[in-house]
Amino acid sequence: MSTESTTGLELKDSMYGFVASKPQLTYTENGDARLYFKAGQRHRHYDPETGWQNLPSTFHDVVAFKGAAQFGIQNLREKDRFIAQGSLREYTNKHTGEREEQFEATRLLPVTAQSKNTAGRAPRRAVEREAYSQDTASQEASQGEQIKRRVPQFQPAGSSPHQHAAPHIGL
Repeated sequence: MSTESTTGLELKDSMYGFVASKPQLTYTENGDARLYFKAGQRHRHYDPETGWQNLPSTFHDVVAFKGAAQFGIQNLREKDRFIAQGSLREYTNKHTGEREEQFEATRLLPVTAQSKNTAGRAPRRAVEREAYSQDTASQEASQGEQIKRRVPQFQPAGSSPHQHAAPHIGL
């Protein structure tokens, strides 16, 4: 369900899960990209006496169209974790005639912290090294700027070569 606040903030449903099947890209009759995959969600329950209990995972249909479908096929692989924004839709399955539900994603985001997908990603150490070298260069540049812009040190009254009257406050 999509809602909009009085300030224009758009809110939509979202889901978090893992890609449980190989994503499949097809095209609609209009030629629009359509992505489909099964998503799994792991469920847990906390019991104060026994602690966390794993419950059976559930599986759900996810579909995306156009740009979201193109992004998903390029960035999601089986077993990847993801976050999707969109809405839950009911539809009639053409093969069984039964009413089913699917999550129609308008945006897909891989959760890279736990994702097995490494295509197009720099190795973490290289990224950290690059960030460190940029920080070091930035620090060296700012130190050089500070040397150029030396602020005169405070000198006690009577020792300054330029004696001034009391400062004008401007009240």
